[in-house]
Amino acid sequence: MTRDESEPVALPRSPGEIDAITVLADGRVVVADASKRLRVIGADRSALLMDLAAPFRIRLLRSSRDGGRLVTISAATEQVPPVLWDLNRYRPVGPLEGHVGRVFTARFAAADDGTEILTAGSDGTARTWDAATGRPRKTFRGNFHFLADATLSPDGSMIVAGGSDGAVRFWSRSSGRLLWMLQAHASYVVGVHYEGNDLVTRGFAGDIARWTLPSPDSVIDACRASSCAGTDAGKWLGEPQRVIIRQ
Repeated sequence: MTRDESEPVALPRSPGEIDAITVLADGRVVVADASKRLRVIGADRSALLMDLAAPFRIRLLRSSRDGGRLVTISAATEQVPPVLWDLNRYRPVGPLEGHVGRVFTARFAAADDGTEILTAGSDGTARTWDAATGRPRKTFRGNFHFLADATLSPDGSMIVAGGSDGAVRFWSRSSGRLLWMLQAHASYVVGVHYEGNDLVTRGFAGDIARWTLPSPDSVIDACRASSCAGTDAGKWLGEPQRVIIRQ
């Protein structure tokens, strides 16, 4: 591996093929391999700080901003809850139990300095969890369509998720109410994230769109005025500006 344009460094060999790797804020490296081992290697790239058996083969690693917490998500063939790990004490905290079926993604909510975890899954829900204990906090329900990715708006007021019907959904984080729906892609929405105040979405067909959206307050006010959730709110918001990049 390389970091900051430095020379490549060979990490200690794993017993199986490497499935996922991430670098923590303090320079430690987390490695998951095909033998279901989760290892933490020191910032010096040589000391093995943790080597534990995971309950499943890991395909995705998501770390907190400070590197103290980690969420692991299973391979596509396994429908098991994600697991939260304490990387300061080098132990599992416990599974994030609540989704029915596969969990596609997890991330630490940046607006809360990583005190909350956000997940999305095949049951059509996005869910938040306490990042210290793994306890569930709130569920944001869409419909029968699966949600492939979810993120938090920059000001922390809305949960935003994309799913298999090509729509992006916006929920009030405080109330859990569905505020608005935006038809973003003809194919599945497989990725959502913010760059500044703009929302970037990625479709399964390879197209990427960048959206300049109304402020969260204007969305919430419009939905209150319309007395209903869904695309009707768009009548008060106008069309969002969109730039499409096709791969």
